[in-house]
Amino acid sequence: MKYQKQFLITTADERTWKSEKPILFLGEWCRLYKRKHLWQKMNARVAQPYGLDPSKKDADFIEIKKLEEKLFPEICSLLNHYHKMKQNERFWSIVIGHWFQSVLKLLINRVKTIEQCFQKEEISHTNVFNSEYASLSVPDLESALMSFNDDQWNNVLYGRIIKLIYKSNVSINFLSNENNYIYQGLKFRAYTENNSLKNKITKYANQAYKKLSNKFIKNEDAFIINSYLPSNEEFKLEIALGQFPQRWKTLTTKINLKPNKKLRKKMEIKLQKKSDNKLENILRVLFFELLPVYYLEGLPNLYKIINLQPWPTSPKFIFTSNNFYRDEIFKLWTATKIVSGSKYYVGQHGNNYYTKKNMFQRIEEKTADAFITWGWSNGLPNYKPGFIFTTAGQKSSNYNPNGKLLLVETSQSMRLQTWDSTVEHIKYFDDQKKFLNFLSTNPKQKIIIRLNGLQNSRRFDEVARWHDFDKKLKIDLGKTAIKNLIKNSRLVVHSYDSTGILETLSNNIPTLAFWQNNFEHLCEKVKPKYQLLVDAGIFHLSAESASNKVNEVWDDVDAWWKQNFIQEARKSFCNSFAKDCINPTKSMISILSSK
Repeated sequence: MKYQKQFLITTADERTWKSEKPILFLGEWCRLYKRKHLWQKMNARVAQPYGLDPSKKDADFIEIKKLEEKLFPEICSLLNHYHKMKQNERFWSIVIGHWFQSVLKLLINRVKTIEQCFQKEEISHTNVFNSEYASLSVPDLESALMSFNDDQWNNVLYGRIIKLIYKSNVSINFLSNENNYIYQGLKFRAYTENNSLKNKITKYANQAYKKLSNKFIKNEDAFIINSYLPSNEEFKLEIALGQFPQRWKTLTTKINLKPNKKLRKKMEIKLQKKSDNKLENILRVLFFELLPVYYLEGLPNLYKIINLQPWPTSPKFIFTSNNFYRDEIFKLWTATKIVSGSKYYVGQHGNNYYTKKNMFQRIEEKTADAFITWGWSNGLPNYKPGFIFTTAGQKSSNYNPNGKLLLVETSQSMRLQTWDSTVEHIKYFDDQKKFLNFLSTNPKQKIIIRLNGLQNSRRFDEVARWHDFDKKLKIDLGKTAIKNLIKNSRLVVHSYDSTGILETLSNNIPTLAFWQNNFEHLCEKVKPKYQLLVDAGIFHLSAESASNKVNEVWDDVDAWWKQNFIQEARKSFCNSFAKDCINPTKSMISILSSK
């Protein structure tokens, strides 16, 4: 059923809104909770969310994989030609691969959301910020991820897509905009230095150690940065490798360059190639407008910056579990060192690597000489079963049998899925409220709700939502160390499939977990392992089931948790996905020397 002609609102930026009737919000992301007093009074509807059906998720994933395989080699060739290089796809995957996979998911969501809306609705006109060509280009992956949630940036992108697909069929009213260069308007989180006496002493000690350790750097040292091993274990690993332990950090310098519009137009033309796939055509048009500055105009500057890093010049290997993603300096430096013969090892960053359905083979997996897992193996030669790094060598069972009930929540994710993740998160939050509604009085009075603390949570306004639900609830905003919250809890409940589950299970801390949609998000091959924890009453597939289990075991959580069948299920699961390790240094030396 189509409605009468409507004015389309694409983002929560109210400068693009009109009070005329009728109004259609493109999605729930347009309606901020803290502004409900405004939009609840409007004669407005919300368009149908895109892509939530499992079959649609599967189809979109297949389409993205095909686009990646087709377009990435062309892009590598164009970048090589412009930069006068002859680098292979592995080099460019390390440098731009994470951004490229992210922007593919972003565009399939934005394009298909617009398409579905226009197929089901009658749209008369919309407001879009006036902007220059290439104004959607941001400096790097970090700022790109921020822009993907930015209202002004998305408003301009939706305008580009509407114009490309529907041209004269929709009236676009362009609004004056003082910030034609969009990314300058993005709100970066302010950094506030901790000036406490303890922090000053720690800072002085680190500087003194750095000054000492720099004297012992050898050009062939293994370069280990953000391994995710506890610091004492990383220290012991470096000693076992015969080198002085370092505390490496990236020395960052901003590259203040704007996108070169003429250059990008020329590059855009070279990428043009007509296809029957509408999404591919749009991607070819928008790619060089979206490409971050660091990868095009700023790459020569980035090379200068990597040469300033006081790092080993010929490392025998490079090992990280984190810097492969947002650290542009590390990524380019690593790519160049691999070309020169250094080995590249990556540790598993968190959960979902092996277990999640419709997951890209992540860039760090396919570019590493060895990818070290937390216990699992997929049979491929560059995957090395290891152990859970974050809890390696730590004492188990650090909790309080008479303590609190800790509910650990996730934040609203960046709008970076092919489907409508905002609607999905609203359903998720409704599930959290159900969990509390089914709790008995005693555990409910002891509950602490741990929020993620990220900027995305603030946009969703979780604190206000919780206090509207129950003003007496105790909420931790993510500022308290999670280990301290766990130490004071008798039971930890994870409300999503998370890294935290692996950590508490590996530490043998009484754990429950629940989520929606059964095992829809899991690969078939791992479901039997998850079913073990369902059968043991650790994992639950509804909020009510999880609450009932809390009520059942609350008076003596220890007696429940220490039952043999519970412990056997826990150990079996952890042996695959969060394997314990008595001697992390010995195990790491064995893994690293096997390549």
